[in-house]
Amino acid sequence: MHPITSWDEPGTARERFHRDGFVVMEAAFTPDQCRWARDRLAGLFQGRFPTGIYPDEWYWREGLSRPDATRHMANAWKSDHLIASIVQASWVGDWIAYLNGWPGTRLGQDTVWIKPPSARPSGLHQDNSFVGFLAPAAMSTCWMTFDDTHADAATIEYVPGSHHWPTAPLPADFHDPGDHRARMRASAAAAGVAEPAVVQLEVPAGTIVFHDGNVWHGAAGSHRPVEAWRHTLAAHLLPADARFTTAPGGYIYRRYQLPGDDTLHDAFFPPYPQPDPRPGRPHLLTLTTQS
Repeated sequence: MHPITSWDEPGTARERFHRDGFVVMEAAFTPDQCRWARDRLAGLFQGRFPTGIYPDEWYWREGLSRPDATRHMANAWKSDHLIASIVQASWVGDWIAYLNGWPGTRLGQDTVWIKPPSARPSGLHQDNSFVGFLAPAAMSTCWMTFDDTHADAATIEYVPGSHHWPTAPLPADFHDPGDHRARMRASAAAAGVAEPAVVQLEVPAGTIVFHDGNVWHGAAGSHRPVEAWRHTLAAHLLPADARFTTAPGGYIYRRYQLPGDDTLHDAFFPPYPQPDPRPGRPHLLTLTTQS
């Protein structure tokens, strides 16, 4: 079992984050909050958008998509004000800034992942591959699970230390690749790592993980036919001073760039408050079963 870090030990958290490329924090959401979140995330894929605004990415449709296909959505914060209250909470920015040594942060995007029983794998990848059109091309993530996770049920998996490897090109076969670890092994070989270790996280519902944008991570397929759903929400943060560049890429998110302007505008990439130099426990009291 991978070590769990207390919210009262930020120094230990930062040490593990820099050593492994990720740090597993103790559970912060209550069972009631996790039940609420599972229902809220599932509702998004039924088209329940309280704000009336569609997310930027929406993969999986009720009645059209395969039942064993992974549900994936990006920027649900635009569609649901309560999802926004989670991913834009000040503690998220505090911790990401502290762990990465950034003077400030802004939200690059959020992602919702629902892995059903018998879900297919998601290829191991590096988040930084997706932001090559920005400078700095760096991202860091706060990952939250609302279910207990299991090694044989499509839990997230990490390759400790792989954040020190070069950033690989954008993957072409992200969803349901033939071998979900193939690109990672090729990157490991190029970095001189013969046998990269893989950690499949088995953690209770409510657990939060922070990871570096360059660490390799993904998920194997699920081998449990029933009652093994995985509902997760992730906030992907950028340095506050990130800018658009002339580098190729950004098919979806460059649509928020204005002509002749390299600014990431606050309306689309919301900034977090000035970070607390010593982050504390998440404050989740506003997360309730009320809509």
